Amino acid sequence: MDFVIFFIIGAFIGSFFNVVIYRLPRDESVIKPRSHCPNCKKPIPFYRNVPIISFIIQLGRCANCKQRISIQYPTVELINGLLWGWAFKNLLFPEAITVSLLFSILIAIAWIDYRIYMIPLDLIIVGVIIISFSIIFGVLSLHQALLGIVAGVFFPGAMMGLTWIFTRRQGMGFGDLQLGFILGAWLGPILMILTLFFASLLGLIVWILISMFQGMDRNRPLPFAPYLAFSAISIFILSNYSTTLIDRLIMV
Repeated sequence: MDFVIFFIIGAFIGSFFNVVIYRLPRDESVIKPRSHCPNCKKPIPFYRNVPIISFIIQLGRCANCKQRISIQYPTVELINGLLWGWAFKNLLFPEAITVSLLFSILIAIAWIDYRIYMIPLDLIIVGVIIISFSIIFGVLSLHQALLGIVAGVFFPGAMMGLTWIFTRRQGMGFGDLQLGFILGAWLGPILMILTLFFASLLGLIVWILISMFQGMDRNRPLPFAPYLAFSAISIFILSNYSTTLIDRLIMV
């Protein structure tokens, strides 16, 4: 029952973050004006703005102008709903709040970086605020957060510096380091290192696949935030089912 309730709440939160994903890169307010079709600009009434369901009923098109609606909208709502449902079903309430909010922010950051190769500072600041309150209220350990920050910022920063020295190319953006700050504080050092490894591996695999189909281009940009976000969320969830393994890694 908890899963269903928080899935619905998460889907509505995901609907809001769809607005964030669309408007934040355009420097538009995420509050005003109310939700509207980006094509015909007609406001969307509340009964046509039900997450996932409205998209299905309207066959993926605007009810007014019949313009196709991006698949992003139901996808973000569905993923966010599933993650919120999982968090409140498997974690204690205070941690579930922190984790769910971070899940939503990571989804928004990943989607925006994928589209425009930029991580909005506003979302980083919100993430830092969530982390800070979580430490103050004892949800996160300050000691583990500080060690995680070192792992999340120092290692990528060192990789970034070495890449610049040997190739004169910036391997990742400063937004990725800011994201590493948040992820490290949340995950702690061990899970953060695992996240960096799998994100790098996943990014390399994708880069190779793209090169196979589109030709080799050493200067082809590849947004790193989607792989960081996906790896962080996946590893955090898996760690909750592999407590023994994680404990052994930490003890070592």
